[in-house]
Amino acid sequence: MRQNCVLNLNYIFAGSFCPMHILREGSSVKYIICPKLQLDADRANTDCCHVTTDGELVNSRPATRHRYSGRFQIYCGTCSSTPIPLPPPPSNVTPAPHTPRYWETHSRVGVVDGCLLWPVLEMGVGEESQVDSGLYVGEQRRSWCVYVGSCGIHRGSLCTWVCQPGERGKCYRNTMSATPGTQATLHYGVVLDVGRGRLAFMDLDREIVLAKLDVEWRESLLPMFSVGLPGDCTVNMKVVSGVDITMTDSKKSLIYNALT
Repeated sequence: MRQNCVLNLNYIFAGSFCPMHILREGSSVKYIICPKLQLDADRANTDCCHVTTDGELVNSRPATRHRYSGRFQIYCGTCSSTPIPLPPPPSNVTPAPHTPRYWETHSRVGVVDGCLLWPVLEMGVGEESQVDSGLYVGEQRRSWCVYVGSCGIHRGSLCTWVCQPGERGKCYRNTMSATPGTQATLHYGVVLDVGRGRLAFMDLDREIVLAKLDVEWRESLLPMFSVGLPGDCTVNMKVVSGVDITMTDSKKSLIYNALT
């Protein structure tokens, strides 16, 4: 009966429609919520990308460029419309919440020029005041992301790794071929528990956890999304969140692994 009650309330969280999934019964980590994320079209840097009417981030300039003072001036990408606040300090009366959240990106990538010198795509999070402090997420202070691009070592292929301040993680080669004309759809996931200070990135195609990071955040976080230069590649990135996420058993297992 207890489990049925939980399942009946799966879609209520903080007063909004937000799916909640059971990861594993009888464990210290039981649930994951999937909040709805919206790409901020008004802040996208239209010198290099734009958000389409279908909600995809595309690495090309829009047909009509509207000047808006709130757009990113340096960063080649955009963020979600709403930041994720840090929880209040824990106390005996109100302990800090520890319900983690999850979202994904599905990106269609086409290689135009095999000599790729910049990232093809990035997805991650950054502290709110540091966004727009660098051209890409991996260059910004207090930012963490999955980075897909040419690593300079594994010739002929694009690689995947995780960037965090001052450090580049393990290189996963053969994400896709760097040969011009090659096309692929790449899938990545983010697990974020602001209460515990845990951030993890998953490669959904390889079905692996790329990195598990323990971070002490200083301020609210913004989910970040960037795309490469149009002369190098074509990228259409879609953020998959909320009820649009298909939560399979293998995905639950990966998320549980990311949080433990």
